[in-house]
Amino acid sequence: MADKIRVQIVGATGYAGGDLLRSLLAHPNVEIVSLTAKDVNAPTPVCNIWPALRGVCDMEIDPANDEIPENVDIAYMATPNAVAMKLAPAYLENDIKVVDFAGDFRFRDASIWEEWYGLKHTAPELLSEAVYGLPELYRDEIAEARLVGNPGCYPTPAILGLYPLVREGLINHRNIIVSSASGVTGAGKNPSAGLHFPEVDENFKAYKIGAHQHNPEMEEALNRKLVTDVRLTFVPHLLPIRKGILSTIYCDRNSDLELSEIQKIYEETYKGEPFVRVLPLGSTPVLHAVQNTNFVDIALHEDKRTHRLVVLATVDNTGKGASTQAVQNLNVLFGLPEARGLLPGV
Repeated sequence: MADKIRVQIVGATGYAGGDLLRSLLAHPNVEIVSLTAKDVNAPTPVCNIWPALRGVCDMEIDPANDEIPENVDIAYMATPNAVAMKLAPAYLENDIKVVDFAGDFRFRDASIWEEWYGLKHTAPELLSEAVYGLPELYRDEIAEARLVGNPGCYPTPAILGLYPLVREGLINHRNIIVSSASGVTGAGKNPSAGLHFPEVDENFKAYKIGAHQHNPEMEEALNRKLVTDVRLTFVPHLLPIRKGILSTIYCDRNSDLELSEIQKIYEETYKGEPFVRVLPLGSTPVLHAVQNTNFVDIALHEDKRTHRLVVLATVDNTGKGASTQAVQNLNVLFGLPEARGLLPGV
């Protein structure tokens, strides 16, 4: 590896790709050597797409192509579903690590991916080696990986919010309800009628109820780690804001353990994790506290009347839900301090 980690971003014009670019420009161990995107027809100055980077980054974004760059250590696929599976094999053959922002490499079983995504998986032979890129659960595996499936935005807070409860057997793990609301950037940059400003502004709606592809991803990540059989109902909602996710997770209790003791379990579980903040009992996490960061804020509550636990978890959907989590994964992949480029002074 060179003195600096040489990076390519495929899909640098998307919301997650743009956030990744901004994060990597501030990383002291990274050199960005290639930016590509399918929606530019000629080399385009970065500032034409991301005006905030005028005078900060003088690179150009090139039209996407199938050529494998020779001077790259890691390639980020900030691309739609079914793109990385076509590109990744050639990159891996050329000893270039791959981090995919889409869902192509988040499952071990291609048939599950095909059922929920409605497409044919063209690289099923890579699924057995791909690592789920949630460092808090899969850090050791990521460190040895060459192919990482970066987690989805909705699954990140839900998995981290549920993990201690499922691990300790404190809830009925086959009757979990996850209700999540996300900012509009979670839908990506491709326009659609339902995402026009008049449709979203001052509005709030649920969508893809019982049919969202992140539902099995949440189950898969927990089941793979804990060798259990989590089943959950997931209901996503669209918020009339740019960024942020708030997940409210409802769990039937299996234990009479006091909430203060469960709080201690969470604090011990995430002790030393630089980006998971377990808030004091009685707290309510807010989106403003996590927007434009890599933090996950988690708070515990209970409904004694119904004997339910309620877990609240917040993230930035294009941050810890995509781009900054991908930087965290880069740090793990290359043996750097995990918060390098993400927290001051690291």
